[in-house]
Amino acid sequence: MALGGLALLVMGLAVLSLGSRSAPMASAAVQTEAPHSPPAPLPASPPASASAATVPAVMAQEAPPAPAASAKPGERADAHFDRSWRAPLAGGLLMFPPSWSSEDGQYDLVLHLNGNTDLVEENYGYAGVNAVVAILNLGVGSGVYEDRFADPAGLRLILSRAQDVMVARGLKNARLRRIGLSAWSSGYGGIIKILQHDEFFDRISAIVLVDSIHCGYDPHSKALKQDQIEPTRRFAKKAVEGKTLLSIVHSEIETYGYHNAHRTTDFVLDSVGASRTPTNVFQPLPNVPAMKHVVPNAYMKPLDPLTEAHKGELHVRGYGGTGPYTHMLHLIQFSTTALPDLVAFWGRR
Repeated sequence: MALGGLALLVMGLAVLSLGSRSAPMASAAVQTEAPHSPPAPLPASPPASASAATVPAVMAQEAPPAPAASAKPGERADAHFDRSWRAPLAGGLLMFPPSWSSEDGQYDLVLHLNGNTDLVEENYGYAGVNAVVAILNLGVGSGVYEDRFADPAGLRLILSRAQDVMVARGLKNARLRRIGLSAWSSGYGGIIKILQHDEFFDRISAIVLVDSIHCGYDPHSKALKQDQIEPTRRFAKKAVEGKTLLSIVHSEIETYGYHNAHRTTDFVLDSVGASRTPTNVFQPLPNVPAMKHVVPNAYMKPLDPLTEAHKGELHVRGYGGTGPYTHMLHLIQFSTTALPDLVAFWGRR
């Protein structure tokens, strides 16, 4: 979807895409947002690699995998890697942000579900995440993401195709090291399905949820839908133990028919004995080309911080805002709100 089209969709539908399978047509309660005026943040300085970021054209077909080859003595594995265009990948696109490199052929891969392709790619590059990024946009509502990953073959295909691409593009001794997942809005449906597969639960190293987490409940008993919360609780326990990373950022957008991001996050925090504390520390807006004209200039300001919680490698940051512009700002700004957790976590390993 074109960037302008995405902005119009969010303005028109507000946060409809947060709807879960339990309430496919539920719409969020959208209040009229008044432009907030936080203290003027210091100008953001992008990583050196971000200055060379480009948005390559999409080619219709990836070349067939070339035979694996070894790097010459003293030569980097990525010395002849071709990152000149995005690679079609299992219904999505595989990106090579300027922050990605590989000296020995190992590479980390992040699968991102839902969100404007340019914004997502540029945020990963701006944050300095050393990973290739596969981006899938499947449609409105979490159900389409749940369906795609209900069978573990869905993720198997992506990992296999990504390996083929890395070899075909010229990465010597190409081999996958770590897997990360991230999602904005309704992409959370795919995250919980992936975590339900024992085959992948222990292979996922890190998860970043960008105003995305939510949970349905029984309309009569109000009991939580366990299949929508238990996988995340289990992963949060591993994060508290320092084995994985779980970074959650969310707004105060209200929802009907399912729990919003704030309440669902509280269920996760309660399950691991973590609690929130107030905060007023602003993270700066990034400086990426794709953010222009996504929201009106009056709203293009850093998210308003309210609360945070940290325990082990579980990190939560709650921000103010109850309308569609806030929802879009989370996608615009996650390079400075959530992705630094991923850079730090993988940098220590």
